[in-house]
Parts: sequence; structure tokens; C-alpha cells
Amino acid sequence: MNNHLFLFGHPEMAPTGFQASLISRVQDDPRFEVRILSQEHGGIGFNAREEQQCIASVQSVTLHFPLFWYSMPAMVKEWIDTVFTLGWAFDQNGGLLTNHSFVCSVSIGAKLESYSSEGSNGHSLDTYLLHVQRTMSYAGMNYLGLVATDQIQPDAVELSADRQFEAICQKLGISAKA
Repeated sequence: MNNHLFLFGHPEMAPTGFQASLISRVQDDPRFEVRILSQEHGGIGFNAREEQQCIASVQSVTLHFPLFWYSMPAMVKEWIDTVFTLGWAFDQNGGLLTNHSFVCSVSIGAKLESYSSEGSNGHSLDTYLLHVQRTMSYAGMNYLGLVATDQIQPDAVELSADRQFEAICQKLGISAKA
């Protein structure tokens, strides 16, 4: 049984390099269900009910996306807007997804150190992605934090994917070995 949902939010239909390696690494673990949002979207939009059923059937959700201009790709925002609806994710009394945990996973092109008040990006990744934390918290999810991979070298793709997967598993409180 899949206890964890891994949502891959890169807008390209055919992931390559680090992205493909990370997907492969997660798919190799039977505890995870993997959904590639660009394939689920198919250019026509998301099926909210289907996506909601996937979330409802697991304990945790990890959303991975490349950082685009200090935020998520538009397709990922569309997924959130479509799936996290009034009456399903939240109501007038608060979040309805209290039995779920959430991890935000990103890949970035700059060095991680550049995301600080002293770095060239001026703020931390947590600051740039506060909207993700607040959205998931508003829906009642237990936000477990952010994991990030930077500037993947061509000779270190597999190692970087393994490290990202291990960091995700650590946030989830599970072993990286199935």
C-alpha cells in the first residue's frame, strides 16, 4: 500500500536528468505513489475529484517542483487552485486535511547559500515559499518543511536524487530504504 504521495510538478512532459532520476528513485519505493502533474494535466486541466481521492488515500503528500522566479511553476499553482477547494480542503471552521502531512521539495539552479539575507537572492527559500507552507497549513496539513537540491552537476545526478529522496524521507520520519 502506498502511504505517501509524491507529486512531481515540473511542467515538461518528459522529465530528464535530475528530475527523471528523482522520479525513478521514488517510484522504486513501494510506499510511494508517484503522480507527474504535467501528464495528469494533459493540456486540458486537472480532474479535481481524482486528485482529491489520491490525497485522501495517503498519509502524506510531497510536492516537488523546480523553483521558477522564486515560486512554483504556473501548472503547480493551477493544481493547488483546482484541488484545494472549499468543502474539501477547508471550510469556514478551518482545514479539513488534518490527518495528512506535507513536504515541499524543490530543485533550484542557484547555490543554496545564495538564498539568505546575505546571499544574492536576498532571502531564504523558506521566505520565498511561505505561501506553500501557509496554504498547506490552512488546509490543516502538518507542514513538515522544505527540502532543496541546488546546481546538480551532470556527474552527480544520481547522488543528488538519492540525497533529495533521503531528505524527503527524513522529513516524513521514515527510512529511505523500503
